[in-house]
Amino acid sequence: MKRCSKAACVWVVLVTLCCRVDAAEAKNVTTTDVSSKVTVELIATLSVDGSLHDLSGEQGVLEDGSAADQFGGLSAMEYSGQGNRFWLLADRGAGDGEVTYRCRYHEVELAIDPQSREMTCELVETHMLSTPNGQPIVGSSVADEAHLVSTDPNHQWTALDPEGIRKMPNGKLLLSDEYGPHVMIADRSGHVEKELPVPEKFLRHARAEAAIPYRGIAYNRGLEGIAITPSGNRILTMPQSPLVQDSVAYKGMSLGVNCRCILYGADHEFVSEIVYVMDSKRNGLSEVLAIDENRFLVLERDGKAGVEAKEKKIYIADIRGATDVSEIESLPEMKLPGGVTPMKKTLLIDLLDPRYGLGGERAKEKAEGLCWGPKLPDGRRSLWLCYDNDFKSFNETEFDCFAITGLDD
Repeated sequence: MKRCSKAACVWVVLVTLCCRVDAAEAKNVTTTDVSSKVTVELIATLSVDGSLHDLSGEQGVLEDGSAADQFGGLSAMEYSGQGNRFWLLADRGAGDGEVTYRCRYHEVELAIDPQSREMTCELVETHMLSTPNGQPIVGSSVADEAHLVSTDPNHQWTALDPEGIRKMPNGKLLLSDEYGPHVMIADRSGHVEKELPVPEKFLRHARAEAAIPYRGIAYNRGLEGIAITPSGNRILTMPQSPLVQDSVAYKGMSLGVNCRCILYGADHEFVSEIVYVMDSKRNGLSEVLAIDENRFLVLERDGKAGVEAKEKKIYIADIRGATDVSEIESLPEMKLPGGVTPMKKTLLIDLLDPRYGLGGERAKEKAEGLCWGPKLPDGRRSLWLCYDNDFKSFNETEFDCFAITGLDD
């Protein structure tokens, strides 16, 4: 474990000060969107200064002038299973892939005082990601594109846009990314050891091959979320938006509602492709989190902030009865073909509900990460949410904690 540097100590003090402001404003809200047995309460919320630094030890600045050790860009979070320790995964870095940011994840202590409901956060360690052959992984879209267009069979990928992180039963990391897309297993140091098979129809084609790709994930809309069930026998990963062949092109975007998701089995083998239907063709999926072996929480949202934000919701998605569409090469962008049953979805939390105080002018654009945390002192289940600030120093990184009861009944 790295010792607290001067910069890191300042980081902890600033976070604590931010917490005291936000905790006073947190709304204690109860809602029953799912059934009379399920209740949701917002316990605490915390804002972190966007200019803080991590513990990577990186020096200097990147191509856009941002610090190489800037903390932010959180794309996913996961509970370590011990105490108040959480893992926070950063995405490809500042500038939307225009810099050679070294990909990483952080270990933090996130805790809530049961009396004051103040949330505190302490950065403990930063781990850098590396490829199976030990090369540093960067978030550069240029490096990713070079791999896609390379004719050298020995040219291995060195670029990722990390978007999902989960703890496996053996303690290792399960990761997903948007570039390949890739589904990977890494050790706790961040070294990728193994890749899971991704169906060919998901693979992204180089932009140089055609002005408009004809199949695969749309650029920057790959495997945004990943979940592993409590038994470890099922893995579900979801793209941010429908595949190119399952959508329509509009101003460089792939629009549609039918998101084709990948289900893996106990031996990490491919099992099936099933469909999650979004509320709007302009929405995207940010995260998926297992409740049990059949039910998952799905974070679905638009790309707007402030008063323009209209869709920021967490649904319960049930995969039981969902049709395997792996033999269907192309789905309509809107209405599913006859005989195709998607996941059943039920609203759990509308993050923009005025009762929570997270909407209106305060609404952040990118709710990105979702995980369970330790049980609260009163025995309720804690659900944690993190937001991506795009590595912009003037944007705060936010954490929210909800208490959930009745979901396991």
